[in-house]
Amino acid sequence: MRKLLVLPLLLLSSCATRGTVVHKVTVAQHSLLSVVAAFEDAESAEYAKGFVPPDAHLKMQGGIQKVALAMKDLDSALAANADAATLKAKLDNIYTLLDSLNSDGVLAVKNPTTKATLEIALDSIKAIIDNAMVQTQ
Repeated sequence: MRKLLVLPLLLLSSCATRGTVVHKVTVAQHSLLSVVAAFEDAESAEYAKGFVPPDAHLKMQGGIQKVALAMKDLDSALAANADAATLKAKLDNIYTLLDSLNSDGVLAVKNPTTKATLEIALDSIKAIIDNAMVQTQ
């Protein structure tokens, strides 16, 4: 699963004019990549310790894979210099996938410390997306 998160980062700063919607979302996207990777690392570590049930682990890994694919789609839209409405739709899709990741995986975790760790990591991802969505308005 980790391989999917290593998305090709385009040097969009040379393509997108500083201060444009594309540039601002690109900056947020770079942060998003590292925070999603941190969520995946935390989830895998907690699973290895036995704090995440196998079925929840599989659902979360599947959810992370879907998020990675959606992020790749966002990356393509940024490279194509997409308009604000298109970027917002891509971000909305990622947000929806994160909600599914929470309801289908994180909520199944019984260990309170592990659950809190994953919820905080998920909230961090959502905060970055919220900030990026503000840039599209």
